[in-house]
Amino acid sequence: MGPEKAQEIAERDQLWASLRTLRPEIERLAAGEWEASERQKQVVTLLARIVAAEMDFRTRDAAPE
Repeated sequence: MGPEKAQEIAERDQLWASLRTLRPEIERLAAGEWEASERQKQVVTLLARIVAAEMDFRTRDAAPE
């Protein structure tokens, strides 16, 4: 594994770890507790961006080098 790949994995791990602070809010959203507050919109937008980035990472990771 090259240094760039190792750096990318470390950054990814840090990102997922940082989500722990949002876990209660994420769990409420997952349970269907939707109030359409500005905070919830921000959390949903953040989660969508993270999922999209993770999908990109997995696509790149699966590609032959």
